[in-house]
Amino acid sequence: MSTLNSTGSWYVGSRPFETSLSELREWRDAASAWLADYRRWALVARLIDEQTAARFAHLERRLAAERLTIAFVAEYSRGKSELINALFFADLGARLLPAGKDRTTLCATEILHDPSRPPSIRVLPIETREGEMSLREHLAQSSTWKEIALDPADPSSLAAAFEVLSESQQVTAAEAANLGFDSAGAGRMAVPRWRYAVVNFPHPLLKSGLAILDTPGLATLSAEPELTLNRVPDADAIVFMVSAETGATPDDCALWGEHIAPIGHESHTRFIVLNKIDSLREGGRGEAEVLSEIDRRVRATADQLGVDPTRIFALSARQGLAARMAGDRDGLMRSRLYRLEQSLSQGLLRRRRHDHATAVGAETRAVLAETEGLLESRRAFASGQLQELNALQGKNQKLVETLARKANQERGRIEDARQVLAGLRSVHNRYAEELTRVLDPQAARAAGMKARSAVLSARFSGDIGGALDGYFRESRGKLARAVEVIGEVEKMMTTVSQRFREDYGMGTVEAPPFATNRFAVELDRLEEHCTRDFRNATSLIIRRRKTLGAIFFDTVALKVINVFEIADREVRSWMNAFIRPLDTQLQAFQDQTNMRIEGMGRIQNAETDLVVRVSELEAIVKDVEAQAKQWEAKRDRLLQLLDVERDPSLA
Repeated sequence: MSTLNSTGSWYVGSRPFETSLSELREWRDAASAWLADYRRWALVARLIDEQTAARFAHLERRLAAERLTIAFVAEYSRGKSELINALFFADLGARLLPAGKDRTTLCATEILHDPSRPPSIRVLPIETREGEMSLREHLAQSSTWKEIALDPADPSSLAAAFEVLSESQQVTAAEAANLGFDSAGAGRMAVPRWRYAVVNFPHPLLKSGLAILDTPGLATLSAEPELTLNRVPDADAIVFMVSAETGATPDDCALWGEHIAPIGHESHTRFIVLNKIDSLREGGRGEAEVLSEIDRRVRATADQLGVDPTRIFALSARQGLAARMAGDRDGLMRSRLYRLEQSLSQGLLRRRRHDHATAVGAETRAVLAETEGLLESRRAFASGQLQELNALQGKNQKLVETLARKANQERGRIEDARQVLAGLRSVHNRYAEELTRVLDPQAARAAGMKARSAVLSARFSGDIGGALDGYFRESRGKLARAVEVIGEVEKMMTTVSQRFREDYGMGTVEAPPFATNRFAVELDRLEEHCTRDFRNATSLIIRRRKTLGAIFFDTVALKVINVFEIADREVRSWMNAFIRPLDTQLQAFQDQTNMRIEGMGRIQNAETDLVVRVSELEAIVKDVEAQAKQWEAKRDRLLQLLDVERDPSLA
């Protein structure tokens, strides 16, 4: 059901995010169906090899398992949980996450749907921070978690179960320091009972691929580098919140400046919420005065955070939730919640669909061109031979011998081309071997382990800094050499493609550009976080050395290893994308020439009638033309899927 009115604007009472997320899932399903259909069809038609089919199947699985993660980041009592309830779970008729005074979520919480597990809340004790295992390692096993079953059919039981997220416990100052909390001047203090929570809940939005990360406060992010380096930056969108009651406090500004602003400022993935504007209506103020005060606080918050005021969404999550549950259109308008929903839908989800389309297009573009070339080659060969044989009817034996000789000469030319390709493959393999060496993920892992050992053995923070400098210098050097080799390969590709086209009449094989800058950018980001989180005395004070080493490996080294894994995988695919089309074209030409020579021989030796051979070729031409029409239909369907801009619901 459409959520647009006649002017193309969203209805305030609609659920644009829910609608757009559903459309995104439908698009992914359609794209996966196209990939599966084309893969099966092209394999049967012998237009792609098993390696290409495997790449298509891998992309199908990626699309099917895709999640859209939105991270909510703010200090305590800014209304994160209430906003999550209002945006995504108002249809339940009650709060899913605890919200309100003394009922805030105290631990980082991930909310998703995993059909392989029963509905539950799993919580990780805060004491696990003192151990050597990283958060990633804890997430991969279940022995240290407490699990609370959920009954989605009983809303009253949900509220009680979710209270576990608000639990705290009293510890001494020394114990708090060991857990990573600031305990200056404290005797005993309250700390969260749980380090991390994973909520598995079968809500329709979560089933459609939405995942939510609720991260409570500067203290949590500072004590959990895995959140600041991995989970929050990896989120598809970040919603940062401050309160209209207080504006951006020093803690808010520190949280923004240290952990959110460095990630990036893309307007379609970074949202700033000024919550609790309903508090500005207290005291009998007139609406004009309230609107003026909201505008003033938006501008003040924008100045404090260093962003444009248009990026700040002033709203009331509490009022929006109440209006959603009551079906109160006027209340929803006053809450301004719908403005954030629209932006999430129009910006984030539209961008996500565009990114999916770009990925599918990048994977399929070369394959489509290659299969089109093969079909055209088959059609041209069959049509050409058919024309030659039609000319033989009623002609003398000498003409038959001339055409047979011509076919044999063509075989010799193809053999020359095969020799050239063999030489090219030798050079290509040398380049590929060097790229494999410099981008080897196992070597990157060994370098990470070496750096981890250096962190473990460091006596002072300066020693850690020197080890990390060497680690990133070595990683950058490998990427720089890979860039040089890729440049040499691109030049070679251009020269060889031109020679095959001019000397052997083969189709041009374009060398698609390979973007390498993104890998260096990711290394820069990781080093920046490293500088803040590992190269200071505070890190050595509040964390044991073994813990610091484990955190470094799991939050930094594994990220660097992942950079090399992606670079290695994509470079291999890029290198194969050049050699494979040449090899395929050459093999097709050789098969066609062999068929021509065989056909001529049969005619010369009177082993078959000329008319029979002509009929065979006519059938081949007919089949190839039918396949070409099928290819065009499949290409047109793909182009329709990739043309995401034409959908008015995304405009």
